[in-house]
Parts: sequence; structure tokens; C-alpha cells
Amino acid sequence: MKEGSHLSERMDSANLLIWVHILAMSAYFGAQFAVIYMLLPVAEQAGDETRRRAALITGFKFYNPFTIAMLGIVVITGAMRLTDVKAEMKFEYFTRIWAALSLKLGLAFLLIFIQTYITFGLTFRIGRQEEVAAHGDGEPFTVERLNSMLRRIRAMIWVTILLTAAIIFVSLTVMKRAISETASASVDARVDSIQTNPNREVTIQASVRKPNTTPGSSLSIA
Repeated sequence: MKEGSHLSERMDSANLLIWVHILAMSAYFGAQFAVIYMLLPVAEQAGDETRRRAALITGFKFYNPFTIAMLGIVVITGAMRLTDVKAEMKFEYFTRIWAALSLKLGLAFLLIFIQTYITFGLTFRIGRQEEVAAHGDGEPFTVERLNSMLRRIRAMIWVTILLTAAIIFVSLTVMKRAISETASASVDARVDSIQTNPNREVTIQASVRKPNTTPGSSLSIA
């Protein structure tokens, strides 16, 4: 009973991590589309330059911390779930999923790098420069420079959308296949043990089902 309770607790925590991971990635993905199809069009329809800048600054004040927070949750929950996967796979970890995981992590780090540039190199500077100008310590960005920054913001956000889609694709195909092959290999190894040692059949058969007792394992680090 204690072992079953412990297994159920592990399943619940694993599923919680997976869902938080997926929801955070979805929220980040949605925020990128919100900037392109909501914030920027609304700012362009503001009427005059002062209102346009106010709309942009108000939107970016929410966008900046929100996107960084969502990516932080994605990284933390992914790392926590990856630790569980490494413990389950043990020595098979590097041989089975390291290549696929390296591809995914490379795309993820590139996504974080570009989002950091968008947040601190572009959107934050727009609001900061307006504050500096309001205090008389400098001039606000010219219309031409602001428009140039907005074009870069739009382009870089599209890059993050494509990277996010690529990360999800790798998670649902390459990573899923690698983890599934690991589970199949584990089952085959235990079946061979049953055939070579029939006296331990009951005990080993019980452990054969173990890889399938954790639902969502194929998306454990989606």
C-alpha cells in the first residue's frame, strides 16, 4: 500500500509539472500574438503620437514581465521534470535522448536570448526613454527611430513564434519517439529476463508494467 501511495504521489507531481509547463508555454505563445495583432494595431489607431506612445508603453509594461515570467516557469518546470526523467532512465539517458534533448535545449536557449533582446533591448527602452525625456534629462525617440524599433520588435516576435513552434514540434516528435523507444527497450529487456529465469516470472512481470504507470511520460519535458 505504501509503495502504491508513493507511486500515485509521483504520478500526480509529474502531471502537475507537465501541465504547468504546457500552460506557461501556451501563455507565452499567446502573448507574442497579442503584441502583433492587438497592441501594435491599437497603438497605430490611437490618433496622435502622444497617445500612440502611451498605448505602447502601457502594453509593454505588462508584456515585459509577463513574457520573462512565463519563460522562467517553462525553464524551471522543464528542468525539474528532466531530473525525474534522468532518474528513471539512469544509464540510458545519454544514449537514448541526449541528441534530441540537445536540439531542443539549443532552440530553447536561442528563444530565451531573442526574447531578452526584445524585452530589454527594445520594448523596455521605449518606455525608459520617455521617462528620461519627461524628467528633462534627454530627448524622446524620434518618430523615425520609434518606427524602426517597432519594426524590429515585430520581426523578432515572429522569430520567437517560429522558434516556439519548432520547440513544440521537437517535443512532440523527436523527444516523444526517443522516450518511447527507451520504454520499449526496457520492456524487451525484462521480457528476456522472464524467458531466461522463469522462477522470477511473477516479480518481473509486475515490473514490466512500471514504465506505463506514469501517464504523460512522452510529454514529460514538452
